[in-house]
Formats: sequence, C-alpha cells, structure tokens
Amino acid sequence: MNYRETVEYILSIPLFAQKIGTENLASLLERLGNPQDKSKVIHIAGTNGKGSTAKALATILMHAGFHVGLFTSPHLVSINERIRYDDEMISDEDFTWAFEQVRKKFIVHPSFFEVMFAMAAVYYEKKQPDYVIYETGMGGRLDATNVVRPKLCIITSVGLDHMEYLGDTIAKIAGEKAGIIKPSVPVVYFKRDAVSSGIIETHAKELDSAVTAVEKSNYIINEIDDKTIDFSFHNRYYNYDHLRIPKTSLYQVENTCLAVASFDILMQIRDIEYGKNAGADVRIEQAVRSGLLDFSWEGRMEEIAPDLFVDGAHNPEAVECYCRTLRTLYTKKKKILVFAAVKDKDYDTMIRDLTEALSFEKIIVTSVDNKRKAPVSLIADRFRNYTGHTVEAYEDIAEAMDAAIRYKEQITDSAVYCVGSLYLVGEVKRWLQKIKEKSANMEE
Repeated sequence: MNYRETVEYILSIPLFAQKIGTENLASLLERLGNPQDKSKVIHIAGTNGKGSTAKALATILMHAGFHVGLFTSPHLVSINERIRYDDEMISDEDFTWAFEQVRKKFIVHPSFFEVMFAMAAVYYEKKQPDYVIYETGMGGRLDATNVVRPKLCIITSVGLDHMEYLGDTIAKIAGEKAGIIKPSVPVVYFKRDAVSSGIIETHAKELDSAVTAVEKSNYIINEIDDKTIDFSFHNRYYNYDHLRIPKTSLYQVENTCLAVASFDILMQIRDIEYGKNAGADVRIEQAVRSGLLDFSWEGRMEEIAPDLFVDGAHNPEAVECYCRTLRTLYTKKKKILVFAAVKDKDYDTMIRDLTEALSFEKIIVTSVDNKRKAPVSLIADRFRNYTGHTVEAYEDIAEAMDAAIRYKEQITDSAVYCVGSLYLVGEVKRWLQKIKEKSANMEE
C-alpha cells in the first residue's frame, strides 16, 4: 500500500478490530523482536498535561544534545504527528514502512492504538534515539503503552475524565494512572490532592520505587511580560531561579516543572549507569533554560493566526485552568468564544465554568466531525441556561469560524478563542489551512 492507502486502512481499524487487551499486543511485539525494549523509555500518564509535559521534556533533552523519540495522541491534523523524532514528524515513507513491518506480523488484528504503538516502536528501533517518551492513550494500567520497561515514570495531574472506562472517582482514576509504575523505577508526579497523591505514593512504595512530588508550593511566577512567563522552581532537590517559557498559558508552568524534575532525575540515572558526572557534558542547567524558552505544544493556547487561539481543554479541570489563563494573560482583548464538545464529556460543568469565569462578546457553538459529538442544539441550550447572551449554533465548523471572524472584524480589539475539544482544535486548523490555500491560489 502507498501512504494514502496506509492511512485510510489504519483509520478504518476501529470499524472491524476487536478490543483485545495487552496479550495480543505483547505477542505481536515479541514477533517483531520487542522493539520497545531497544531504547531508554520515559512513560507518561495523567488526566491533563501529558502531551505538554512530554514535549517539554523532549525539548530539554534535545537541547542537552540527546536524540529523542516522542509518541503522543491524539493527532490534530496529520496522523504522522503521533510519532516524532527530534521534533520532526515521521515521514510518509517511514510511516508506510513501519506499518508494513507491523502488518506482516499480524495474527489476531490489533486495535488502532496498538498498531500505532507498534509502528512507533519499530520506527524508533530503526532510528535509535537516546530516549523515547511514550504518552499513554487513556488510563495507564491497561493502556497499550504499559508493555514498556521505562527508566522513569511520570504522572501528571489526575482529574475526572474518561469515567466510563477508568472509574467514577478520583481514587479509581488515580489507581489506573498509578498502574504504569514499575518495580524500582523512579516516579515523578504532580501533587494536586491528598487522595490521588496517597494512592500514587502507596503504590510506588509497594514497588520500591523512589517518588518525587512536584506541587504548586514548589514554584512561583515572578513576572509575565508580552512574550514570556518568568518563574522559579525550588524544592529540596532543585533550585532554579528565573526560568522562562513562552507566554502561552499559566498551566504550562506546572507541566514544565514536571519536565525539569524529570530531566534532572534522568541525568542522575545517567550518572549511575555511566559513572559520576557522566551528564556534566550536557550542561544541565543550560539545557533546561534554553529548552524551556524553545518549548511549544500545538493545540494548547496556541495562536494559529493573529488573535485566533485554539486550546484542547476538554474536561472541567482543564477548563478551570484555561479560564485562569484567560483572566490573567489575555485581558486586553474582547472575547469571542467558539465551543464544541463530545457527548461523553462533562460539558455542562465546562459551560458553567466558562460563563461564570469569563465575559464573552459573542458565543458560537458548533459540532465536530466525530461519532461522539454532542448535539449542537443541546450545547447551545446549556449556554443559554447559564448566560443571557444570544448563542449562535452552527453544525458546520467552517460556518462557525466564518461567523467568528466576521464578528472579530466588527468588534474592535477582539480575539477568537476556540475551546472544548481536541477534535475542534484539529478541525479549526484544517479550516484555516484551506483558507490559506485558497488565498494562495487566488494570488497565483
């Protein structure tokens, strides 16, 4: 198959593949020679911040001179986004090659996510990076990625999401996330509440795994200017003054602190494995500082065009952080909201929090091209329940975005903020891409 046929086949897998657990995947990987064991692995789970933490850590490692593989999900525009090497998406040729390597070893058909993971493992075996960072798809204990043998485990903040699969309480969800912890493998996690922290700490202790907790009291934001957020990160192990990240969102301070703590531990492990001060040549502090300044992650408070922002906040905890960011960093512009959600999310709480925390000039709701989409009429009614604003509803995202841009042109000093689903982020990006292509064709 060529690249287009390969992508079409992979995207059709959920239509006919059975949901089978890790036994079939382990068997498939064994037939492939267990490529996932050929690299130093960092494994990341959590409710929010997984992708951002993974990307921040990858960027720091690259600034330290290491080659890094990065496996994340979901993709926003191109499926190739899921498999990266040194911040470059896998090429169409390598994508097709990796699938063919995996497909030849099928006995029982794997799930979509298992196929993608096996392709990433085969590709990274070929590229031989110094480190590979694998982000879980959902949960942790039963996730396909949990076949890896990591050097370090990272658990980002734990919140209520995917409750139909992971459980309906923080305790149950934390237990699933803690399922990635392996015997004697260090763990870094974000300490947000006593319940999830207790479960993670207890599970790590049972497995004799050293634990490092990062919490809000460990960092302080010093200054926010037009381009960067300046913060300091301190605890009994780390002492970083005046770190800076690009001014995108406040929640990225939390994620980058996790990345910094994780990087320091990886360098300690490197010292143990290769001799004391083996990591000195990578200039640890310099790598942290330059890496954080270079850090960005698509779909998280990303300005994809002047005064047009997209953010993949898709659960109440993420929306709460999103609102805090807009109230603190984005106060100069009048706000036009574009919102879409999928039906299995707690969109009622998300809508309530958005309308209580922020003031919008216009509210536009739309739909995503996904079988899980929530009805536009229902979303619009929920907004009307919480606000006196007129709410406009469009089934088609292109029509919704065209309306938002028209209002942006009419309302002085305004900006468009798209939020509610990562699917929305991807479709807004595709809409913008088509606009740019049409404009380029007209100029020719």
